[in-house]
Amino acid sequence: MKKISPAMVLGLFALLALCLMTAGCTGTTDTTGDASSGTGPAATTSVTASGTSAPGGVPGSVTAVSYTALIAYLPNAPAGWTAEEPVGASWTVEDSQWTWASREYGKENAWATILIQDSAYYDVGYWQSWDSMISFESTEGYYKQGKAGGYPSWEYFNKPDSYGTWVGVNDRFMVYISVEGGSKSDLDAFVNAVNYGGIANLK
Repeated sequence: MKKISPAMVLGLFALLALCLMTAGCTGTTDTTGDASSGTGPAATTSVTASGTSAPGGVPGSVTAVSYTALIAYLPNAPAGWTAEEPVGASWTVEDSQWTWASREYGKENAWATILIQDSAYYDVGYWQSWDSMISFESTEGYYKQGKAGGYPSWEYFNKPDSYGTWVGVNDRFMVYISVEGGSKSDLDAFVNAVNYGGIANLK
């Protein structure tokens, strides 16, 4: 039986909460993908959200790629880590959709999550908090701007061992990586394992 980590639970609740704050949710339909084909189990959820846009694009001017296409860009586990089966979902926004895919990784007492979302230029998911992030450093951690794979990013650290990075790709795709119970070098390994150029070229 697949173990659902706190990161996955929190990630799903965060996405659901963001949706609920903007509008409200409708019914849910679950589908299961074929693990042998690399699609993994996936949940398709129908949600109504506001039609505001993510930075730099017109909402709905593109069609979000399927979550199975995003799953293909979730990397294999780095050395010393093991990977869980990926999951994905499709959410309805007005007359369009946005999608995401996620995968969990484990090593001893550490675990990590990578989530990729295609917003289709809607202000949904992690894009809703992107512009509100600010740089700071304290005795307990930091948030700082940077670059990952040539794309703008935000990185955070919270004591004792909580790390994460958001990477905004072409104002449309968002990649979120978190590591709990690990190290900065673990975070860097996951950040560097993502093919951001390939994600940017998705149509």
